[in-house]
Amino acid sequence: MAELAISATLVFLEIVPPLLKKLHLREDVQKEIVRLRDWLSLMKAFMEDNYGREGSSRILDHQVDKVRNIAYEIEDVIEEFILHSPPYTFHNHFITRKVHNLAHNVRHGFPLFGISEKIASIMRDIDDFKSQNSAFSANNNSNPRPSSSSSKIRNGLPASPLLLDDEMVGYEKPKKEFIRRLVDGDKSLVRLAVAGPAGSGKTTFVKNVFWKRGIWGQFDCHAWVLVSRNFDLEELFVNMLKQFCSSRKEPYPPDDGSNTLTKLLKYLSGKRYVVVLDDICKKQDWDAIKEALPNAFCGSRIIVTTSSSGVASICASSGHHMYSLNGLEWLEGLKLFCTNAFPDINGECPYALKDCCANIVRRCDGLPHAIVAIGRALAQKPRNPNDWEKFHNSLEYKIRTDPNLFVVKNSLMPSYMDLSSNLKSCFLYFSIFPEDYSVERGRLIRLWVAEGFAIGTDDQTAEEVAEDYLNQLIHMNLVHVSKWDFDEFAQANVAKNLRLQGAPLTKFPEDITRLAILKYLNLSHTKIKVIPTSIKKLFYLETLYLKQTDVTLLPKEISHLHNLRHLLAYKYNVENYVTFDSAQGVEMLYDEGIGKLTNLQKLSLLKVDEKGQILQALEKMTQLRKLGLTGLKWKHGTELSASVGLMENLKTLDLCSATKQEYLQLGDMSYLPQTLERLYLKGRLEQFPASISSLHKLQKIGLTWSKLHYSPLKALQCLPNLIELELVDCCVEKELIFEASCFKKLKILLIEELVNVNMIVIPMEQCRP
Repeated sequence: MAELAISATLVFLEIVPPLLKKLHLREDVQKEIVRLRDWLSLMKAFMEDNYGREGSSRILDHQVDKVRNIAYEIEDVIEEFILHSPPYTFHNHFITRKVHNLAHNVRHGFPLFGISEKIASIMRDIDDFKSQNSAFSANNNSNPRPSSSSSKIRNGLPASPLLLDDEMVGYEKPKKEFIRRLVDGDKSLVRLAVAGPAGSGKTTFVKNVFWKRGIWGQFDCHAWVLVSRNFDLEELFVNMLKQFCSSRKEPYPPDDGSNTLTKLLKYLSGKRYVVVLDDICKKQDWDAIKEALPNAFCGSRIIVTTSSSGVASICASSGHHMYSLNGLEWLEGLKLFCTNAFPDINGECPYALKDCCANIVRRCDGLPHAIVAIGRALAQKPRNPNDWEKFHNSLEYKIRTDPNLFVVKNSLMPSYMDLSSNLKSCFLYFSIFPEDYSVERGRLIRLWVAEGFAIGTDDQTAEEVAEDYLNQLIHMNLVHVSKWDFDEFAQANVAKNLRLQGAPLTKFPEDITRLAILKYLNLSHTKIKVIPTSIKKLFYLETLYLKQTDVTLLPKEISHLHNLRHLLAYKYNVENYVTFDSAQGVEMLYDEGIGKLTNLQKLSLLKVDEKGQILQALEKMTQLRKLGLTGLKWKHGTELSASVGLMENLKTLDLCSATKQEYLQLGDMSYLPQTLERLYLKGRLEQFPASISSLHKLQKIGLTWSKLHYSPLKALQCLPNLIELELVDCCVEKELIFEASCFKKLKILLIEELVNVNMIVIPMEQCRP
């Protein structure tokens, strides 16, 4: 959590430099603020290198607590600093601007100079801290990484498995397949990978197969190596070679001047070996170790266990050689729990404890190690429902403090410690959501960006970086996916939340505008009707989410929010989504400053006014990834085409005409961004834009109320990645013919209200499940 505190404070410090130019603070105060940033950056780097690694001490834990407290003090001062700093001026007239700034200085000048002393006090704390804790000095010479001897603890033969073969339940099908591929007689080198979250039973799964004499007895030699987080490659090779030799009752090769890698390759030459590389966490580790494992075409096998699905996919010979253990089914978990909690009564759960046992098993999320450890801990307790309920309610505390449950905590910590600082922050952020809460992927990404966990680069936006972070956490099995969209977008299942979404609000809470550094505001699913002009005070706002509210008009002061990245304001009639007015957008009062919202990534659904002035401003919003417009008329076509043509990163385009009879003029849209993945056209079309046929990344397309005089299928059938096709009153043809060998990736086809169509032809090969 210290790293999270430091990361959050560093985000605030990034806001400060532009403000320093507006203030008349002493030069030494400005330098101290820079020193605060540099010191926090040093602490962040130190903890990334040392904290939580094997061999860390209580002294280090105590020092980290102090760093965390200082970080919080710095954050409080920076928040106060930003609050009292002069806001970005929205007045165009010179005299008005001067009067505004003078009024601000009268009110906030004294508090700003008071902050100088607070900063000086923090600097004294830091200096005292440095003098008392040399480990955290600028030189950072002590507390080196653990010596290689620590890795010896993790290398060598594995301890007895937590679960014996006859105790293990579940995974029967993958186990049979795993055994078959292990001894199937294939003479090539086969790499098998077992992936799953910490505590899912990966190691036990492999142990209960590997240590059967009938399995390893079919190989010339065998070895089992636990790969520590900071392993020494030379020691690992020595340990592996010793085990290979020991399995054949042969002495370790004599010293002939060659290195251990050469000895390993020579020893394994011509032999059929099997080796388990337990708990590999990084691709780099696999790349280093695999050099010692030759393919002699003798039928050798390499088995890898890992918490990372990404690493597993790299290590496995193919997708068929990868086994994912994502936890037991609930009934299997309950059986395993009862077997360990009630061994004296053959695993039969007493009726009075059934509900409590069921709740405990659900909390274990299908992880066998957690289920067994908690079951065995409860086996020692009186079978009193009240006592068991208290145990369940304090389970998180018990896992941290009860030695019998350390196996649960210890199985999770290594995966966490392998994360980078930014990934740790993203992972810890899940704690704000309720247990078993499912959070939508897009919302989670916007929150991470607002918190500063994901920073954009020259090649990626902050949102794209955050999406990569989410994918990494999923592949490391630290985040469960509750639902995959058919185009493989994940909805994360997370573990605690306070926001305004769904709150019983009918008016915009004016106090919100006093939160000067607010970045994320979600008012969706409320009854709010009006957004006040004071919204302009939220200069740092990045996300304004007004989905399913009664807001129909946005004030022109929105144009002052130059940091805005996501403006999502629309309302859907879910019960009757096919009707023309099922989606209602919002109108924005036009202001010349709207064109300055150049950071916008998503803008939807915006209702275009009669004059179409907003379309001119869109020409400057070239960073848009998603654009949704309603109220379009024929005369808007030229300006619309010009603006969209400049959006080289656009992924979603949603256009709706003003009325059901109004034409969407898209004939001039000779160029559509090749990045488009989703295209929705709602309204009459005189002709189908030819440029759509070249959109090879297009995954979804919706044509609604188009009333074309010809079928659009010929223009769409060659789109190679089309997954979803929605056709609602799209043409007046009598026949709709899907040609063979087209629409190869189509998964969803929606056809409605084609009143003139009397025949639809779909080849049988297109209908295969």
